[in-house]
Amino acid sequence: MPTAGAGSPPLSVRGRLTLATAVAVVLLPLATLGAVLAVDIGYESPLAVAVAAVTAIVLVVVVGWRISRRVGAYVEELERSRTDFRLALSRLGKALESSDDRRVLLDVVLETTQAILGAEAAVFFADAGNQLVAKVARGISDVLERRIAHGVGLAGGVAASGEAARWPADELAPAPPEPVTSTAMAVPLHAAGHLFGVLGLYGRRRPFSAEDLDVITEFARQAQASIDRTFLHEEARRLSITDGLTGLWNRRHLDLRCSEELDRAARFGEEFALVMCDLDDFSEINNRHGHQVGDAVLVEVSNRLASSTRQVDLVARYGGEEFVLLLPRTDRAGALEVAEKVRTAVGHRPIATDAGPLSVTVSLGVACHPDDGTSVVALVAAADAALYRAKAAGKNQVCVAVTPEREVAE
Repeated sequence: MPTAGAGSPPLSVRGRLTLATAVAVVLLPLATLGAVLAVDIGYESPLAVAVAAVTAIVLVVVVGWRISRRVGAYVEELERSRTDFRLALSRLGKALESSDDRRVLLDVVLETTQAILGAEAAVFFADAGNQLVAKVARGISDVLERRIAHGVGLAGGVAASGEAARWPADELAPAPPEPVTSTAMAVPLHAAGHLFGVLGLYGRRRPFSAEDLDVITEFARQAQASIDRTFLHEEARRLSITDGLTGLWNRRHLDLRCSEELDRAARFGEEFALVMCDLDDFSEINNRHGHQVGDAVLVEVSNRLASSTRQVDLVARYGGEEFVLLLPRTDRAGALEVAEKVRTAVGHRPIATDAGPLSVTVSLGVACHPDDGTSVVALVAAADAALYRAKAAGKNQVCVAVTPEREVAE
């Protein structure tokens, strides 16, 4: 491909000069024609004819220059757009490579696509089965955590079809909770070969074009590998801190959260509680009905534990049929209330299994920081001792830890 020499003007300037020359080539014959017409209409004086010709030439130059300026400005704008796009892709690639946090990645993608395409708002909808949930947004706030079904609106339509689309060209109009705008476009995002979510851009003075859709599709393609990487990274991390059978947090994560809670309680002088929970006579279920039935019981008990606690509480499988509840900002009375709620939730109705409905109960021991211990080891020991007191007292009940100081006081 020919290249400009060292003394050549910039491409946009050369293009403008070439355009002006082309315009002149087209319009100069018109100037000559103007002179001929001047003679035909009675301008017999050579001076008049010359003036007419010069006037026509001046008009040619002025019109040609104005056209060349406008087209030149348009060419420069296109060049800037291409440069901005390349820079945006480069920045996006670097940002995506430097983070394993999926939310950070999505925020970078939204920010970049919104800026380069001039959209008023950008929203990422995460896939949740047969519907989408708005998880990240820019330029709009009241959309977060709102849902839209597959096949509904622009984002739902893209989720259902798996194909990028734009409004109004593709007749998929945005529908609440999407921003309802005169122009919009959306593209699907995938992770590990499955629909991960939909990225939507909403609102602009000019309608989004097919070229704009190509741009957002390219951004989605750039983000795909990074999303896959973060998905695998987060999945590996999740597996390392959750129990494979029940889906609850495992002992490793419990230890970490207990240490964090100790630090927080020390800084702010707040209480928290630890509750040990153990299924009563679980070994008999395994011995009589087999481990598959026992596993089904553990899973259902885990579900009942999780549904009986607050969102801020942590429920972990400690080992075998033993579970631990970590209750932040909870005093002894509050911990007893939670423990009784859990005991009732587990035992209030039989658990359906392949061996038929089985009645299951739990015993629980409660320990509180700082009264029953100021370390994780001390709190676990205190709660465990309370648990065994509950077992010894007949099972299916709650006991609180009794430290030597409190035992004397009582």
